[in-house]
Amino acid sequence: MSIDLVASIATKALDGLFARQAATAQNIANANSAGYVPVRVTFEEALRDAADTRAGDTVDTRLARIRSVEPAFGAPLPIDVNTVRLDDEIASASETAARYAMLIGMLDRSLQIRQLAIKGM
Repeated sequence: MSIDLVASIATKALDGLFARQAATAQNIANANSAGYVPVRVTFEEALRDAADTRAGDTVDTRLARIRSVEPAFGAPLPIDVNTVRLDDEIASASETAARYAMLIGMLDRSLQIRQLAIKGM
């Protein structure tokens, strides 16, 4: 897999994680609001599907599919689980932050490799 594909996938994943973090913050802020419906963000499956190799694919077609992926703001949960649970939201925020940090680290290493390739050792 080329560095461009990896960087594009990681960048789109960061977009999705950013949207999820914003949704989680909104859920926490509205935890005590009567009738508030928690927001959920999904993007992983769409990103995975976009990154999959298909017959006749070129790098450019895969990049175009990856770049077209947008985070989806999920449908409301069933009525019996349609409330904000602070413990779940805080766990989600923590997991999202860890995944975000991991992707930033991966992109940083990818850029360091590119820089090394350009400058030489």
